[in-house]
Amino acid sequence: MVSNRLNKSGAFTLLTMGSTAKHILKQAQTREELDTILDVIWAANYTPYDPFAQLFFPVLGFLQADREAALAESKQRFWNNHQSDPSSHWYYVVDTATALTVGCAQWQISKANPFPNGRGVLTAPWWPEGEHREFCEAVLEQVYKPRARWMQRPHLALNWMAVHPAHRRLGIGSLLMTAGISRAHDLDLECWMEATAMGKPLYEKFGFRSLFKVAFDTEKANASDVWRKCEHEMTPHAFFAMWRPRGGVWTVGGKDVEMPWEAR
Repeated sequence: MVSNRLNKSGAFTLLTMGSTAKHILKQAQTREELDTILDVIWAANYTPYDPFAQLFFPVLGFLQADREAALAESKQRFWNNHQSDPSSHWYYVVDTATALTVGCAQWQISKANPFPNGRGVLTAPWWPEGEHREFCEAVLEQVYKPRARWMQRPHLALNWMAVHPAHRRLGIGSLLMTAGISRAHDLDLECWMEATAMGKPLYEKFGFRSLFKVAFDTEKANASDVWRKCEHEMTPHAFFAMWRPRGGVWTVGGKDVEMPWEAR
């Protein structure tokens, strides 16, 4: 059982009943904070291993130095993206007993249509030129196409959610969800996310529903051995496009709310 409280500084605290564990939720402001967030994302996506991690965080070699270089590149990339994107809001949870970051989430808050000129072309420059990059871009195109097509109104989108493997099932994910849903209520906005099967039950508790399930199509005519290797090692599991209407209200006047593709 967990209890969420808002302290005088504006940070949420989470108390786990029956233990001395205590967690505080903060919003990242500095490069150092975001670096600790990336450490959590890497740990979470390798326990258990998620092929999606390899798309965003390629380790181009087999040595520890190669992994360290990949981690450093991802930290710089995420910080650059955060600084250049005014909609980006990173939240993270600290275990006060150890002062370690143990969970994180990125909520994008768009107060206007984030796709006024369409989504544009998705690229993956963190991969070297070649079929690996082409494969990554083909997958990302399928991930974000529904969002760009149907969320052309102000909304919140959950981009990343991760909890360190050693700190799961302690209510940290709920605390990170509370941060975003509170902002959605304050701004009277709908919400969107692309969810894994593992995260889906949590998101449903906060009023999200799955609109459809997407399995990735990676077929390619006359595919090379490199492309087939990418399919084997890097094809993510199917994901769920999930939506939450404004206020989490799914029926109005006894009628279902308009779906994203119906609303204007």
